[in-house]
Amino acid sequence: MKKNCLIVDDEPIAQQILEKHIQQIEALSLVGKCNNAFEALNVLHREAIDIMFLDIKMPSMSGLELLRTQQNPPMVILTTAF
Repeated sequence: MKKNCLIVDDEPIAQQILEKHIQQIEALSLVGKCNNAFEALNVLHREAIDIMFLDIKMPSMSGLELLRTQQNPPMVILTTAF
């Protein structure tokens, strides 16, 4: 069974790199890409996400703040340029 993935990163290049890697792994299915935490919240409310690739530093709401809003978060792989 494929794992549904979500990319949450404000950097388009980082999104592209992650998407390329996800596409190379048969067990993963990319559900969406979000530019910020607020877009991610919308996806998380309507889709079953198994794995979230989450940038730590984003404008308005950080990845860690997004995680704190979730009672039952998906598995998370933190991504950052720092």
